[in-house]
Amino acid sequence: MWTRAALFVLFLAPVYSRSALPGQSLPSQVSSHSAAVHITLLGTTDMHGHIEPLDYYSGKPAQLGLAKIATLVRRVRAEQPNVLLLDSGDTIQGTPLAYYFARKDTDKPNPMILAMNALGYDAAAVGNHEFNFGLDVLWKVKREARFPILAANVKQQYDKPPQRVEPYIIKEIAGVRVAIVGFVTPAIPHVELHANYRGYEFEPIVDTARRVIPEVRKRADLVVVVAHSGLAPVPAWTDESPGENAMKELAEQVPGIDVILIGHTHNEVPERIINGVLLTQAKNSGASLARVDLDLERFASGAWRVAAKHSVVLPITEQVPADPEIVQLAAPYEQATQAYLDAAVATSPKELRGTTARFEDEPLVDLIHTVQMEAGHADVSLAGMLYTGSRLPQGRVSIRQVASLYVYENYLYTVEMTGARLRAALEHSASMLPAWPFPGGQAPRLPDFNVDSVAGVNYTIDLRLPAGHRVTRLEYKGKPLADDQKLRVAMNNYRYSGGGGYDFKGLPIVYRSTEEIRDLLIAHLTRTGVVPDAANENWRIEPPEAVESLRRKAVEQEQSAALP
Repeated sequence: MWTRAALFVLFLAPVYSRSALPGQSLPSQVSSHSAAVHITLLGTTDMHGHIEPLDYYSGKPAQLGLAKIATLVRRVRAEQPNVLLLDSGDTIQGTPLAYYFARKDTDKPNPMILAMNALGYDAAAVGNHEFNFGLDVLWKVKREARFPILAANVKQQYDKPPQRVEPYIIKEIAGVRVAIVGFVTPAIPHVELHANYRGYEFEPIVDTARRVIPEVRKRADLVVVVAHSGLAPVPAWTDESPGENAMKELAEQVPGIDVILIGHTHNEVPERIINGVLLTQAKNSGASLARVDLDLERFASGAWRVAAKHSVVLPITEQVPADPEIVQLAAPYEQATQAYLDAAVATSPKELRGTTARFEDEPLVDLIHTVQMEAGHADVSLAGMLYTGSRLPQGRVSIRQVASLYVYENYLYTVEMTGARLRAALEHSASMLPAWPFPGGQAPRLPDFNVDSVAGVNYTIDLRLPAGHRVTRLEYKGKPLADDQKLRVAMNNYRYSGGGGYDFKGLPIVYRSTEEIRDLLIAHLTRTGVVPDAANENWRIEPPEAVESLRRKAVEQEQSAALP
């Protein structure tokens, strides 16, 4: 790759980079003597509010973040004159830093956008998590960004910025017209509050691309897609809506695309060629940077063609230092965030850990249940362990530890349903657990964050039985739960909207919180002052051998992750 780049360096055209929105044109500036150009694309995705190389919940260093990504970007720019820096979405949500400056201190510029501006991003795709904090935050971010945030598959009632989302831009670099087309997963209505995307509708990506890509192909020499959507198929047990991850179909079914920088799934894809289209994906949270190198040749007619293309992912390691400029820019934001996280809210009689809480009744999930039932005036609560790395130490408990217990910006809903509907939800949760006996005596996989438990009822799940028939005991107030029993069930808005494949469609909502569940937890612990350290013991998984096998694997995985 580097030899090829060196061979072309004598033929490089003068570098200029201007961009045009749909409907605008760029005059041709291709030098008559230019025969070949080398262009490098750099891609990040799913940064989720990470600037500093830091694990906010443990307070320890981590090999990730935009400050370290910046070092790699500057290295590439030092060796390559023609570079475009792009992002595939989910940028402004995901860390306490992102939360604090979206909810607690809203006057300052968004720290992620400030850092991306400083690093000189050329364009980004809209991600589904860009809508988590509501439209006011999204529009503020778009006003502050000195780069376009794109999504072609958005139908909208808005016609002016910052509300309007542009479908694509065309940038000219080294005489080559580069179209950058954005797409966002159409699954947003399945997982997001309607108020947070009011005025926007989301079309299937491939349907939109069939209309848009031919349009931009006529105006561009190179067509690059930045998409907040991944490669399908994904594992059957993974939460996925129809059309959510459509990049394989996009490459297969829509001609005219040269490169796709994908996102959303948090999977790292160094290089994949589908139907002649190059696809690549960086690791989430700034744990790696995708690099695409393209050699373009120009015909006598003036038309360009891609002669060669290749991609790699550049990992973030301890040997990659954080960029001083980005660190300095983020410093006041980090200081405010750390002060917020260090505030004490309660004490805990003993250390509590989330390691096994997805398959054993544990106090940390029961704390969530208690808060949901109390705040939602509910008979029953549906919730799960979102982050198994959650730790509440013995003694002083701060907002930092509580934030690790609830890492998403979810609101509380209380829904009225029947006993039959609750049983179906429990069966769905149980279906995502592996069947016993496990192959080779070991658990093939640990349950993910879509496996929920329920408080307010007593039940047993038997993994020896087929999926759909695993709930062998289900009691409410000491009696078998009748199918027609009416219950008020507390859950988060993600579950109610169908997140995780749960079906609560059409059920009446009798309560909505105005505060996020994380804030309800903090308020509850601040008021009570003590973290409960005993589980409700209202449910269990059978047989015990299955639980022990899962427990052993969970502990081994935790210990492996802790190794340097």
